[in-house]
Order: sequence, then structure tokens, then C-alpha cells
Amino acid sequence: MIPFCRLTMTGSLLLTLLIAVGCGGKQEDLPETVAVSGMVTYKGAPVPEATIMLYPVEGRKPASGRTDADGKFTLTTFNKDDGALPGEHQVTVNAFQSTPEGVSMKSSIPIKYSNPSSSPLKVTVAEGDADLKLELSD
Repeated sequence: MIPFCRLTMTGSLLLTLLIAVGCGGKQEDLPETVAVSGMVTYKGAPVPEATIMLYPVEGRKPASGRTDADGKFTLTTFNKDDGALPGEHQVTVNAFQSTPEGVSMKSSIPIKYSNPSSSPLKVTVAEGDADLKLELSD
């Protein structure tokens, strides 16, 4: 019985150490990002509670963000609000209508913006030009 308890305690200790160390790379191993924020509008009105994704054309890690009630957002790639990788990106925006029961599955913006292959939105992220205006239309 004692060997089983010792094995369990050793396993628990190893698990705790793995969690404490983490399984990601070091911060200095991460590529540089550019702070990016902006606003999403549809027919001139802010789009609240929308999810924005920037997919690098080079196929690297995408950046994401969520709009507030005023349609404003800040992007995250690796760490909260760290921005996006520099370069060209395909952009998607997803927003759903709110109902008294909660959020419906009906899009509050044209569906073409929800998929990287159909979205007409493209941006280039570069240092010093980090304020995006995503103006959606029919």
C-alpha cells in the first residue's frame, strides 16, 4: 500500500511541476507583434460584440479581438492586447443578433465577412499604422 501512495504523490508532484513550468515557449521566442486596435461599423453604425480575426497571408498565427458596445476592439495574438504579426492579413468579422432570450445564430452583418475565403477585407499591419477602420457594407 505504501508504494502506491508514494507513486501517487510522485505523480502529483510531477504534474504540479509541469503545470508550473508551462508547455509554451519562452516569451523571447515569440515573434514581434504590432499593437493594433480599431473600430467596426456596418452602414455607419458601430457593430457591438463582434469577433474580429486577422489571418496572416503567410499562414502564421492569427490575431483576434472582440468589439465593445461602441464597436471598438484591440487585437491579441500571443498575450492579451499584444496586437498582430506585421504583414498582410485576410480579415473576418462575425456578429450575431441579440434577442431577449440571448444571442441568436442569425448574423447581424452580411455573412460574406465571416469566412476568410469570402471576406473582401484585407489589411496590412505595420508599425506606426495600427488603427484599423473596418467599414462593412452589403
